[in-house]
Amino acid sequence: MRIAVIAPSRYPIRQPYAGGLESLVAALTAGLRAAGHDVDLFAARGSAGHVEDVEFPGVDWSGHDGPVSDSGYPPGEREKETAAFARLADHLAAGGYDVIHNNSLHPIPLTMPRPAGTALVTTLHTPPFPEMQDPIAAAFLFEGAGGGPADVGHFVSVSAHTASLWTLPRPADVVPNGVDVATWRPGPGGGPAVWFGRIIPDKAPHLAVAAARRAGVPLVLAGRIGDVDYARDVLAPEIGRSAPGSVRMVGELGHRALAGLVGRAAVCLVTPEWDEPFGLVAAEAAACGTPVAAFARGGVAEVVSPAIGRTAAAGDVEGLARVLHEAMDMDRAAVRAAAERDLSVTTMIRRYEAIYRRLLGEGEGEGEGEGDGGGEGYGDGGGDHGGDGDALHDLRESQGAR
Repeated sequence: MRIAVIAPSRYPIRQPYAGGLESLVAALTAGLRAAGHDVDLFAARGSAGHVEDVEFPGVDWSGHDGPVSDSGYPPGEREKETAAFARLADHLAAGGYDVIHNNSLHPIPLTMPRPAGTALVTTLHTPPFPEMQDPIAAAFLFEGAGGGPADVGHFVSVSAHTASLWTLPRPADVVPNGVDVATWRPGPGGGPAVWFGRIIPDKAPHLAVAAARRAGVPLVLAGRIGDVDYARDVLAPEIGRSAPGSVRMVGELGHRALAGLVGRAAVCLVTPEWDEPFGLVAAEAAACGTPVAAFARGGVAEVVSPAIGRTAAAGDVEGLARVLHEAMDMDRAAVRAAAERDLSVTTMIRRYEAIYRRLLGEGEGEGEGEGDGGGEGYGDGGGDHGGDGDALHDLRESQGAR
């Protein structure tokens, strides 16, 4: 099949990935190509292996006052992004693709004209928000009023929880995100606990610090600072309350270095203060054989099955400290095997291929199959960045963080 993959537009699809969504789109694109499909990636400037003639500008904060954030836009940047999506819509309208797989958070791909016989698949990676939910709901109402089938394409959600939040013309398929088990390799464990991800309030690494401190377990934090004010005002004081050396921050790492860190960890903490749509870090940790101790919120509760970890009630730091020790006692080989079976890119790609075939009338979507987890290798696993650094220095000197 010839497939157009539309990426999120804010950050490039390259290592070190800005977040889980960028990492997931890279794995999806590489996995589809490895499966023999002809794939064009439409992504932000600076991405690896994308169509450079039709690219998104990204968000440029240079020359603008005010804090850098992962959700806001400086003046004029949102308009540039929308203009880029309009150019992409014109390009895709010319045809040539069997499937357009939309992973963006912009409304234009939902409503753009597309050639007859081209399937549009949108993966819902987030809870609903007006900019995307409104055009979907409008199409739903139009169909309900006798206006014909809603032409906003077919929807897939990364979890049943996330699917339940959206108002859609028809029920969404659920395809859990997959991780490249050749990059996220089994590690020996036995090291400090690890927390990794974007350092923002919603991810709440300060609660991981609190739980590890209560459990008497050393902790390493790894990730890009996405909210400087939070890192300085909330996380840094929590680190300061810990015994010297018990919490270490290593900054942003490439996949190879990060996978090595996670594989050496005794346990991975996942501490969302919001209903995560999925919880990719839990799948990545499990692929390394590292058991997970997590708050059971949103999609995380679906990902962290008893086969890969233990959960505590949302926000229950004392409970998380207790289950942390239970998770540390789990068999690492069994955790890895569960990730290979249920959470690999191989499994994810087979499920998406079945959906594509069904929409194109090439089959009934059978044969989704479980991945064998072996020999994926969809990314180069390289591009290591970052390293050990002083936590408070990193927190205070990170004004250049995206």
